[in-house]
Amino acid sequence: MQFALTDEQTLVSDTARALFADFLPALRTTMDSADGFDRAQWSMAVEEMGLGNLAVPEILGGSGLGMVELALVMIEMGRTLWPSPFLPSIATALPLILAAAPQSSEWVSRLASGQAIATFLRVPASALSRDGQGCRLRAEGLAPFGHVADLIVVVAGDRLVLVETNATGVGILRKQTMDRTRPLAAVTIDAKIDGAAVSEPAGFAIERALDQARVALAAESLGGADAILDRTVDYTKQRFQFGRAIGSFQALKHRMADMMIAVEAARSAVYYAAAAADDQDATFAEAAAIAHMTAIETYQAGSGHAIQLHGGIGFTWEHDAHLFFKRARSAATLLGSTAQSRDRLAGLIGLSAEAA
Repeated sequence: MQFALTDEQTLVSDTARALFADFLPALRTTMDSADGFDRAQWSMAVEEMGLGNLAVPEILGGSGLGMVELALVMIEMGRTLWPSPFLPSIATALPLILAAAPQSSEWVSRLASGQAIATFLRVPASALSRDGQGCRLRAEGLAPFGHVADLIVVVAGDRLVLVETNATGVGILRKQTMDRTRPLAAVTIDAKIDGAAVSEPAGFAIERALDQARVALAAESLGGADAILDRTVDYTKQRFQFGRAIGSFQALKHRMADMMIAVEAARSAVYYAAAAADDQDATFAEAAAIAHMTAIETYQAGSGHAIQLHGGIGFTWEHDAHLFFKRARSAATLLGSTAQSRDRLAGLIGLSAEAA
């Protein structure tokens, strides 16, 4: 696959970078707010700039672009740690609905426009059972930005269940978590579900949509890893010790060179996976697994190195290094761990014990 950004894709990336750079000065105020995000910023990005429509088909009112454009936007969000429900609502819940519950076009429109917010929850198939003419869902878990969501998209085995947060039997409680840029809420559901809110079995479509979400998360992680590398390089050029910039010390240069190589490898993996999604490539599942584990592990390692390379200031609350580190750690728990992606990749290419 030959890959290079088109002029239109470059414009999308540059526009997103300028937009989120404008939001960056308010980062700490935003993440400490009651909602954990700024609704004015949300409206500007999702509704006015149309970022919520990026991966929505034109027939449903979307822009008709694709995964590559969405990944480019996610990279810029990751660079600035933008606190928002974009990942759970636009990059995860929306693809799931499009894949397995296309009859819910009203929700597609509301989510893409930013008028409604969704989160997601993955539970065992046994959480959904028949109850007379309908179904009963008994589930619990942690959902990103669940405390501000209007809709919970529940993946129960090979079915999708759409649960409105104001429904009887739904409880949501915001939790104090490590990553304050992406708050989690404890969600409990014990409710009778109308049959129309439960999809037909669609295991392949659901897993593909989750792979798209993993690529989006990988892109966001790539942006964070890239940003913390840039900040570290800039700092080591400005910090002097023994009469010279510490960035000139061989040990530090080698570590930053390793960080750069890892970031560029992750960039290639993310771009390839996004392009494979748009091309309907048969190897998309493998590409998504590679992008997911590569980008997140690069982010985790790079943010850890950055704290050390910043010296004493890197360990302080006032410096942003710990925010990148915590975002990297939380990213590894949202859509499956990197170890799970590695195991899945082994199965897909015939290297697992089960495949053997």
